[in-house]
Amino acid sequence: MPLAAVLLGGCVEMPQAPLRIGINAWVGYDPLVLARDQGGVDGQVLRIIDMFSNTDSLRALRNGLLDGAALTLDEALRLADGGLPVVIIAMINQSEGADAVLARPDVLHASDLRGRIIGLEKTALGAVVLEQLLQEGSLRPSEVSTLHVEAAQHADMMRAGRIDAVITFEPMASQIEQAGMRRIFDSRQMPGEIIDVLVVRRGIAPQRLLPLLQAWERGRQALEHDPAAAAALLAVGTDLSEKDYLQTLKGLKLLPLDTSLRELRQDERGHSLLAAHGRLMERTLQRLQLLSRPVDWKTLIDDRALRLWQTGAATKDQP
Repeated sequence: MPLAAVLLGGCVEMPQAPLRIGINAWVGYDPLVLARDQGGVDGQVLRIIDMFSNTDSLRALRNGLLDGAALTLDEALRLADGGLPVVIIAMINQSEGADAVLARPDVLHASDLRGRIIGLEKTALGAVVLEQLLQEGSLRPSEVSTLHVEAAQHADMMRAGRIDAVITFEPMASQIEQAGMRRIFDSRQMPGEIIDVLVVRRGIAPQRLLPLLQAWERGRQALEHDPAAAAALLAVGTDLSEKDYLQTLKGLKLLPLDTSLRELRQDERGHSLLAAHGRLMERTLQRLQLLSRPVDWKTLIDDRALRLWQTGAATKDQP
C-alpha cells in the first residue's frame, strides 16, 4: 500500500517509546536490576536505566529524560513540592539498617564528630539523617562541616581521609565498613522513616506501568526464593562477596505488591496508610524548610496500576 494511503487512512498507530525508569546503586532497588539482567524485562516497553545517584535521577526526571524513578519518599515529596507533576505508584522497601553513618575508627560516637567533616549527598534524605545524627550527638549544625559527595564516591572519599564520616547506604556502607570504618548510626534508630517508592510522571496510563510493577515483583520473588543465585549475579561490581551481599539485604524489607497496595489504597476521604506513615517525614522536611507547602497526599498517591496488577494476579490464581 502506498505511504500516502496509509497516512490518509489514519488508522496506523505509532509505536510508543519504552517507559524509562531510573535507579541508582542501592540494594533496595536490586529486584529491578535482577529482573532486567535475567531477561525478564521487555526492552521495547520498559527500560531500567542505571543512574550515578539519586541526584542524577531527580535531575533527569526534571529534564524530561526519564518517565519515572525509584526514589526515597522524601525525594518524591520534594519533587512534587517543586512543581513536577508526579505520582507515587508503589511503595517498594523500608530501610532497617541499610542506611548508615560510617566514621573513622577514632570516632566512637556521634558526639565525637564535633569539628569534623561529614560527607553526604545533599538530598532531602541526607538532611534528614544528618539532623537525626546531630541530635544523637547533641551537636549543633555549626559544630560540624558538611561536604556534598555523590554516592558512588563515598567509599573513595573515606579511604582517602578527605572526610571523617559519611552518610551513606548499602552496598557502599558495607564496602566502607570492610575498609575499617566504624558504624555509629543507622536507620534502625529511625524506624519507619526511610521508605522507597516508585514515582512516575502524572498522566501515564496504568496499563503502561504494569511491566514495571511486574518486573519489581518478579525480581523480589527471585531474591526471596533463591537468594544465593541472586547474590551471585548482583554482588558483581559491588566489591562485596556473595555472602556479604546477602548480609546487606538484612538491613531492609523488600515489599511485595499486595503490601504496597494496602499502603497506597485510599479510603473515601482520600486517606491511606502511606500518607499516615509519611506525615512524620513531611513534618521533618517542613521543620528543615525543605517543603514550601503541605503535601497533597490524595493527589500524590495513585494506586490504579497496583489495582490493575491485583486484578491480573487474581485471574492467574483462579483454577
